[in-house]
Amino acid sequence: MSEEINDVKSCNQSTQDAEAGFFKRSILGFFLGLAVIVPGVSGSTIAIIFRLYDKLVWSISNIIKKIKISIMFLIPLVVGAIAGVLTGFLTIQKLLDIIPFALVSLFAGLMLGSMPSLTSEVSLKLTKKNLLLILIGITIPISMALISVFANSGDRNCDVNVLNFIIFMILGFIVAITQLVPGCSATATLMALGYFKKIMDTVHLSYIKDNPSVLLLYAALILGFLIGALCVSRLIEGLIWKYKKTLYMVFIGLSIGSICAMLFNSDIYLVYKNWSVNGVDNLDLSLGISLFAIGLVGSFMFVKYSFKKNVK
Repeated sequence: MSEEINDVKSCNQSTQDAEAGFFKRSILGFFLGLAVIVPGVSGSTIAIIFRLYDKLVWSISNIIKKIKISIMFLIPLVVGAIAGVLTGFLTIQKLLDIIPFALVSLFAGLMLGSMPSLTSEVSLKLTKKNLLLILIGITIPISMALISVFANSGDRNCDVNVLNFIIFMILGFIVAITQLVPGCSATATLMALGYFKKIMDTVHLSYIKDNPSVLLLYAALILGFLIGALCVSRLIEGLIWKYKKTLYMVFIGLSIGSICAMLFNSDIYLVYKNWSVNGVDNLDLSLGISLFAIGLVGSFMFVKYSFKKNVK
Protein backbone atom coordinates (compact mmCIF):
# COMPACT_ATOMS: atom_id res chain seq x y z
CA MET A 1 0.00 0.00 0.00
CA SER A 2 2.80 2.39 0.96
CA GLU A 3 4.57 1.58 -2.31
CA GLU A 4 1.42 2.52 -4.25
CA ILE A 5 1.19 5.82 -2.37
CA ASN A 6 4.84 6.54 -3.12
CA ASP A 7 4.25 5.75 -6.81
CA VAL A 8 1.30 8.15 -6.90
CA LYS A 9 3.37 10.87 -5.21
CA SER A 10 6.22 10.26 -7.63
CA CYS A 11 3.83 10.44 -10.58
CA ASN A 12 2.25 13.65 -9.28
CA GLN A 13 5.68 15.19 -8.72
CA SER A 14 6.76 14.27 -12.27
CA THR A 15 3.57 15.81 -13.67
CA GLN A 16 4.13 18.99 -11.66
CA ASP A 17 7.75 19.18 -12.85
CA ALA A 18 6.63 18.71 -16.46
CA GLU A 19 3.98 21.41 -16.13
CA ALA A 20 6.47 23.76 -14.44
CA GLY A 21 9.00 23.04 -17.20
CA PHE A 22 6.43 23.76 -19.91
CA PHE A 23 5.46 27.04 -18.25
CA LYS A 24 9.11 28.02 -17.75
CA ARG A 25 9.94 27.36 -21.39
CA SER A 26 6.84 29.26 -22.52
CA ILE A 27 7.98 32.31 -20.53
CA LEU A 28 11.43 32.01 -22.07
CA GLY A 29 9.84 31.80 -25.52
CA PHE A 30 7.82 34.93 -24.73
CA PHE A 31 11.04 36.87 -24.04
CA LEU A 32 12.66 35.43 -27.17
CA GLY A 33 9.73 36.80 -29.18
CA LEU A 34 9.83 40.08 -27.32
CA ALA A 35 13.53 40.42 -28.10
CA VAL A 36 12.64 40.77 -31.79
CA ILE A 37 10.72 43.98 -31.03
CA VAL A 38 12.39 45.68 -28.07
CA PRO A 39 15.86 47.23 -28.60
CA GLY A 40 18.56 45.62 -26.47
CA VAL A 41 16.58 42.69 -25.04
CA SER A 42 18.54 39.44 -25.28
CA GLY A 43 16.41 36.30 -25.23
CA SER A 44 19.42 34.03 -24.79
CA THR A 45 20.44 35.92 -21.65
CA ILE A 46 16.97 35.16 -20.26
CA ALA A 47 17.62 31.51 -21.18
CA ILE A 48 20.72 31.56 -18.99
CA ILE A 49 18.72 33.12 -16.12
CA PHE A 50 16.20 30.29 -16.43
CA ARG A 51 19.01 27.72 -16.61
CA LEU A 52 17.79 26.62 -20.02
CA TYR A 53 20.48 28.02 -22.33
CA ASP A 54 22.50 24.80 -22.75
CA LYS A 55 19.29 22.81 -23.33
CA LEU A 56 18.06 25.37 -25.86
CA VAL A 57 21.29 25.22 -27.86
CA TRP A 58 21.36 21.39 -27.65
CA SER A 59 17.72 21.04 -28.78
CA ILE A 60 18.21 23.22 -31.84
CA SER A 61 21.54 21.69 -32.85
CA ASN A 62 20.17 18.13 -32.46
CA ILE A 63 16.70 18.69 -33.91
CA ILE A 64 17.45 16.28 -36.79
CA LYS A 65 19.20 13.55 -34.78
CA LYS A 66 16.95 13.74 -31.70
CA ILE A 67 13.81 15.10 -33.32
CA LYS A 68 11.24 13.92 -30.74
CA ILE A 69 13.11 15.18 -27.66
CA SER A 70 14.06 18.44 -29.37
CA ILE A 71 10.55 19.21 -30.61
CA MET A 72 9.00 18.46 -27.21
CA PHE A 73 11.43 20.93 -25.64
CA LEU A 74 10.96 23.57 -28.33
CA ILE A 75 7.13 23.53 -28.67
CA PRO A 76 6.43 25.74 -25.61
CA LEU A 77 9.28 28.04 -26.69
CA VAL A 78 7.68 28.54 -30.11
CA VAL A 79 4.23 29.12 -28.56
CA GLY A 80 5.70 31.66 -26.14
CA ALA A 81 7.72 33.33 -28.90
CA ILE A 82 4.60 33.87 -31.02
CA ALA A 83 2.87 35.41 -27.98
CA GLY A 84 5.95 37.60 -27.36
CA VAL A 85 6.05 38.89 -30.93
CA LEU A 86 2.30 39.66 -30.91
CA THR A 87 2.58 41.41 -27.53
CA GLY A 88 5.53 43.40 -28.80
CA PHE A 89 3.63 44.55 -31.86
CA LEU A 90 0.32 45.27 -30.14
CA THR A 91 1.46 46.89 -26.89
CA ILE A 92 5.16 47.46 -26.38
CA GLN A 93 5.71 48.96 -29.83
CA LYS A 94 2.99 51.52 -29.02
CA LEU A 95 4.40 52.18 -25.55
CA LEU A 96 7.78 52.85 -27.15
CA ASP A 97 6.11 55.75 -28.96
CA ILE A 98 4.61 57.13 -25.71
CA ILE A 99 7.28 56.49 -23.03
CA PRO A 100 10.35 55.22 -24.93
CA PHE A 101 12.99 56.10 -22.34
CA ALA A 102 10.97 54.65 -19.46
CA LEU A 103 10.30 51.36 -21.22
CA VAL A 104 13.89 50.89 -22.39
CA SER A 105 15.10 51.76 -18.86
CA LEU A 106 12.90 49.00 -17.45
CA PHE A 107 14.47 46.41 -19.74
CA ALA A 108 17.96 47.78 -19.00
CA GLY A 109 17.30 47.35 -15.27
CA LEU A 110 16.03 43.81 -15.83
CA MET A 111 19.18 42.96 -17.78
CA LEU A 112 21.53 44.48 -15.21
CA GLY A 113 19.82 42.77 -12.29
CA SER A 114 20.13 39.42 -14.03
CA MET A 115 23.91 39.63 -14.42
CA PRO A 116 24.62 37.25 -11.49
CA SER A 117 23.04 34.46 -13.54
CA LEU A 118 25.85 34.88 -16.06
CA THR A 119 28.71 35.36 -13.64
CA SER A 120 27.62 32.30 -11.62
CA GLU A 121 28.26 30.02 -14.60
CA VAL A 122 32.03 30.53 -14.37
CA SER A 123 34.60 31.58 -11.79
CA LEU A 124 34.85 35.33 -12.38
CA LYS A 125 38.56 35.97 -11.82
CA LEU A 126 39.56 39.32 -13.29
CA THR A 127 42.77 38.20 -14.97
CA LYS A 128 44.18 40.08 -17.96
CA LYS A 129 42.81 37.41 -20.30
CA ASN A 130 39.31 37.55 -18.79
CA LEU A 131 39.24 41.34 -18.83
CA LEU A 132 40.24 41.30 -22.50
CA LEU A 133 37.48 38.80 -23.33
CA ILE A 134 34.90 40.87 -21.42
CA LEU A 135 36.11 44.02 -23.19
CA ILE A 136 35.73 42.33 -26.59
CA GLY A 137 32.18 41.37 -25.65
CA ILE A 138 31.35 44.91 -24.49
CA THR A 139 32.70 46.42 -27.71
CA ILE A 140 30.46 44.45 -30.09
CA PRO A 141 26.95 45.70 -29.09
CA ILE A 142 28.21 49.22 -28.38
CA SER A 143 29.82 49.35 -31.84
CA MET A 144 26.56 48.18 -33.41
CA ALA A 145 24.65 50.85 -31.49
CA LEU A 146 27.06 53.58 -32.59
CA ILE A 147 26.78 52.42 -36.20
CA SER A 148 22.98 52.53 -35.96
CA VAL A 149 23.14 56.13 -34.71
CA PHE A 150 25.89 57.73 -36.75
CA ALA A 151 26.40 55.63 -39.89
CA ASN A 152 24.41 56.36 -42.99
CA SER A 153 22.48 53.15 -43.54
CA GLY A 154 21.41 54.15 -47.03
CA ASP A 155 18.03 53.85 -48.68
CA ARG A 156 16.80 50.39 -47.66
CA ASN A 157 13.68 49.01 -49.25
CA CYS A 158 11.44 45.95 -49.10
CA ASP A 159 10.89 45.58 -52.82
CA VAL A 160 10.48 41.97 -53.86
CA ASN A 161 13.40 41.01 -56.09
CA VAL A 162 16.18 38.44 -56.18
CA LEU A 163 18.69 40.72 -54.44
CA ASN A 164 16.35 41.47 -51.53
CA PHE A 165 15.44 37.79 -51.25
CA ILE A 166 19.13 37.00 -50.71
CA ILE A 167 19.55 39.98 -48.36
CA PHE A 168 16.59 38.90 -46.23
CA MET A 169 17.96 35.37 -45.98
CA ILE A 170 21.23 36.85 -44.71
CA LEU A 171 19.29 39.06 -42.28
CA GLY A 172 17.45 35.99 -40.99
CA PHE A 173 20.77 34.24 -40.47
CA ILE A 174 22.09 37.25 -38.52
CA VAL A 175 18.93 37.42 -36.38
CA ALA A 176 19.43 33.74 -35.50
CA ILE A 177 22.92 34.58 -34.26
CA THR A 178 21.59 37.39 -32.06
CA GLN A 179 18.96 35.07 -30.58
CA LEU A 180 21.52 32.45 -29.60
CA VAL A 181 24.38 34.67 -28.41
CA PRO A 182 23.68 36.19 -24.96
CA GLY A 183 23.84 39.97 -24.87
CA CYS A 184 23.11 40.44 -28.57
CA SER A 185 19.89 42.14 -29.70
CA ALA A 186 18.10 41.35 -32.95
CA THR A 187 16.44 44.77 -32.92
CA ALA A 188 19.66 46.70 -32.31
CA THR A 189 21.43 44.71 -35.02
CA LEU A 190 18.69 45.34 -37.60
CA MET A 191 18.74 49.03 -36.61
CA ALA A 192 22.48 49.16 -37.19
CA LEU A 193 22.00 47.61 -40.63
CA GLY A 194 19.19 50.05 -41.43
CA TYR A 195 16.46 47.45 -41.87
CA PHE A 196 14.48 47.44 -38.61
CA LYS A 197 12.08 50.31 -39.35
CA LYS A 198 11.69 49.27 -42.98
CA ILE A 199 10.65 45.76 -41.95
CA MET A 200 8.38 47.00 -39.15
CA ASP A 201 6.61 49.32 -41.59
CA THR A 202 5.60 46.33 -43.71
CA VAL A 203 4.15 44.29 -40.83
CA HIS A 204 0.59 45.60 -41.17
CA LEU A 205 -2.45 43.93 -42.68
CA SER A 206 -3.10 46.92 -44.95
CA TYR A 207 0.47 46.86 -46.32
CA ILE A 208 0.42 43.08 -46.84
CA LYS A 209 -2.98 43.32 -48.54
CA ASP A 210 -1.65 45.93 -50.98
CA ASN A 211 1.73 44.16 -51.37
CA PRO A 212 1.14 40.40 -50.93
CA SER A 213 4.47 39.59 -52.56
CA VAL A 214 6.21 40.87 -49.40
CA LEU A 215 5.35 37.49 -47.89
CA LEU A 216 8.15 36.07 -50.04
CA LEU A 217 10.61 38.29 -48.18
CA TYR A 218 9.19 37.09 -44.86
CA ALA A 219 9.70 33.52 -46.09
CA ALA A 220 13.32 34.35 -46.97
CA LEU A 221 13.80 35.88 -43.51
CA ILE A 222 12.40 32.76 -41.82
CA LEU A 223 14.43 30.42 -44.02
CA GLY A 224 17.63 32.31 -43.21
CA PHE A 225 16.73 32.23 -39.52
CA LEU A 226 16.21 28.45 -39.52
CA ILE A 227 19.48 27.82 -41.34
CA GLY A 228 21.30 30.22 -39.03
CA ALA A 229 19.78 28.72 -35.87
CA LEU A 230 20.86 25.22 -36.90
CA CYS A 231 24.41 26.22 -37.89
CA VAL A 232 25.08 28.61 -35.00
CA SER A 233 23.62 26.30 -32.34
CA ARG A 234 25.96 23.51 -33.43
CA LEU A 235 28.92 25.87 -33.33
CA ILE A 236 28.01 27.22 -29.88
CA GLU A 237 27.37 23.71 -28.53
CA GLY A 238 30.86 22.67 -29.58
CA LEU A 239 32.44 25.82 -28.15
CA ILE A 240 30.60 25.47 -24.82
CA TRP A 241 31.82 21.87 -24.54
CA LYS A 242 35.45 22.86 -25.12
CA TYR A 243 35.75 26.53 -24.08
CA LYS A 244 32.88 27.27 -21.70
CA LYS A 245 34.83 29.66 -19.42
CA THR A 246 36.25 31.64 -22.34
CA LEU A 247 32.86 31.81 -24.07
CA TYR A 248 31.03 32.96 -20.95
CA MET A 249 33.55 35.76 -20.37
CA VAL A 250 32.62 37.09 -23.81
CA PHE A 251 28.93 36.57 -22.96
CA ILE A 252 29.35 38.68 -19.81
CA GLY A 253 30.90 41.46 -21.89
CA LEU A 254 28.14 41.18 -24.48
CA SER A 255 25.50 41.57 -21.77
CA ILE A 256 27.19 44.63 -20.28
CA GLY A 257 27.57 46.16 -23.73
CA SER A 258 23.95 45.32 -24.54
CA ILE A 259 22.74 47.28 -21.50
CA CYS A 260 24.73 50.30 -22.70
CA ALA A 261 23.37 49.82 -26.23
CA MET A 262 19.79 49.77 -24.93
CA LEU A 263 20.28 53.27 -23.56
CA PHE A 264 22.02 54.51 -26.70
CA ASN A 265 20.77 53.33 -30.07
CA SER A 266 19.18 54.97 -33.11
CA ASP A 267 15.68 54.98 -31.57
CA ILE A 268 16.58 56.27 -28.12
CA TYR A 269 19.00 58.77 -29.66
CA LEU A 270 16.01 60.45 -31.32
CA VAL A 271 14.44 60.77 -27.86
CA TYR A 272 17.55 62.51 -26.49
CA LYS A 273 17.66 64.73 -29.56
CA ASN A 274 14.03 65.71 -29.06
CA TRP A 275 14.72 66.50 -25.39
CA SER A 276 17.59 68.79 -26.38
CA VAL A 277 15.26 70.76 -28.68
CA ASN A 278 11.93 70.72 -26.85
CA GLY A 279 13.05 70.15 -23.27
CA VAL A 280 13.23 67.01 -21.16
CA ASP A 281 10.06 64.96 -20.80
CA ASN A 282 9.99 64.86 -16.98
CA LEU A 283 7.36 62.10 -16.87
CA ASP A 284 9.34 59.82 -19.19
CA LEU A 285 12.60 60.55 -17.36
CA SER A 286 11.29 60.09 -13.80
CA LEU A 287 9.32 57.02 -14.80
CA GLY A 288 12.41 55.64 -16.50
CA ILE A 289 14.57 56.05 -13.39
CA SER A 290 11.88 54.39 -11.26
CA LEU A 291 11.33 51.50 -13.67
CA PHE A 292 15.08 50.95 -14.01
CA ALA A 293 15.32 50.54 -10.22
CA ILE A 294 12.27 48.27 -10.13
CA GLY A 295 13.62 46.12 -12.97
CA LEU A 296 17.06 45.94 -11.37
CA VAL A 297 15.79 44.87 -7.94
CA GLY A 298 13.06 42.61 -9.34
CA SER A 299 15.32 40.62 -11.65
CA PHE A 300 18.08 40.40 -9.01
CA MET A 301 15.59 38.99 -6.48
CA PHE A 302 14.28 36.54 -9.09
CA VAL A 303 17.79 35.30 -9.87
CA LYS A 304 18.55 35.01 -6.16
CA TYR A 305 15.34 33.01 -5.65
CA SER A 306 16.16 30.72 -8.57
CA PHE A 307 19.61 30.04 -7.09
CA LYS A 308 18.06 29.02 -3.75
CA LYS A 309 15.52 26.82 -5.50
CA ASN A 310 18.22 25.04 -7.51
CA VAL A 311 20.26 24.46 -4.36
CA LYS A 312 17.26 22.79 -2.74
